[in-house]
Amino acid sequence: MEHDESLFRWDRVRRFTSPVWTVLLGTLLVRTTYFMAWPFLIVFLYQDYQAGAVFIGATLALSATVGSFTGLYAGYLSDRFGRKVVMVVGALIAIFSFGGIGFANQLWQFTLLVIGTGLMRPMIEAPAKSVIGDSLENKKDRELALNLRYFLINFGGAIGPLMGIGLALAHPQVLFLATGVSYLIYGVVLMVFLPSGRVSSVSDSALPNFAQTLRVISKDNLFIKMLVANFLLMFIYGQIESSLPQIIVRSGFDEAATWVSGLVLVNTVTVIIFQFPMLKLMERTSLFMRTRVGMSLVALSQIVFLFASPEWPEGWYLAAFILALGEVITFPTLGVQIDRLAPPHLRGSYFGAAALYSLGFAVAPVVGGVLIAWGGSVVLFGLCFIMSMVMMGLYWLAEHQPDSMVRDNPASA
Repeated sequence: MEHDESLFRWDRVRRFTSPVWTVLLGTLLVRTTYFMAWPFLIVFLYQDYQAGAVFIGATLALSATVGSFTGLYAGYLSDRFGRKVVMVVGALIAIFSFGGIGFANQLWQFTLLVIGTGLMRPMIEAPAKSVIGDSLENKKDRELALNLRYFLINFGGAIGPLMGIGLALAHPQVLFLATGVSYLIYGVVLMVFLPSGRVSSVSDSALPNFAQTLRVISKDNLFIKMLVANFLLMFIYGQIESSLPQIIVRSGFDEAATWVSGLVLVNTVTVIIFQFPMLKLMERTSLFMRTRVGMSLVALSQIVFLFASPEWPEGWYLAAFILALGEVITFPTLGVQIDRLAPPHLRGSYFGAAALYSLGFAVAPVVGGVLIAWGGSVVLFGLCFIMSMVMMGLYWLAEHQPDSMVRDNPASA
């Protein structure tokens, strides 16, 4: 049975191979330096280059959009030519982009370089998840490694800004140079410890070309339902970083800045503290059940956001806490589900295609801003609640699709 063996066993960690440890520790390094620099980019552009909110928002949205579509092809290339070559090229682009930001002195340069950071992310992240799947035969080992990777990303997101805040005030561009150096180190380590060539034993003639790969994925009804649901999830989650701060500031609340900064802390602390306890609590439940619980918490958070106000500001924190609990259940589970859905020789393509759901995060600020201007927080969070119901419905359909039972069967892993 799938749930007889505990996920939390040391022999699973001992089975982690050097490529897996390379991905995990490399992720911690580069995501820590990324979060050390990235949160201060907006402040830097606004204060030193007088960049407007529309310009900054459009640049970040374009970067995220480029990354989403790049993931499709980057994942396919990693299936055809191997994970190493795609990840190393991604690291080179990261070195150029972050290092370039450290030396740039004109807005058009920042625009191109920020887009470059969007280009490199799926070239590193989609193959990195695939490396875990390639290297670990046991699906529970893979599940633990994917969860650990997600934890390390969030841990880097917690300590990075704390490390960067001192330098950011005096020499913000140095932070981006440090990020570029970290990707240089990661690229060298990838060259040493990742195997060259494809891991899959499928011959070149048996591998589909890019167009054929897209057709295979587009006909995978189970994956498409999950992709649409996750797009909605990312749109909802994106509101806490973009629209919610606007709602709090526009409410006329005297301590708006303090409460906005506190939201980030609530989210980060909740994710770090509760991820593994929640995973332990739910390890014997199916992946679909976990996702359903996580999405139910996301829906509940939108109801709490509806009632939060300057008269009840604690409601914003309570809703952010509930949303973060939903995140720590749902987000890592998504990676595990894709790992189990994907045929081994198309694992990179599936993870690359999954990057499309991050378009929800890219459009969140734009659509959220329009909804706030049109109808305020009631319209925004009301729509997000409806979206929560839709994505839960899509997951219910996915769970009850005939092949979902087969593909989640231990014998098929």
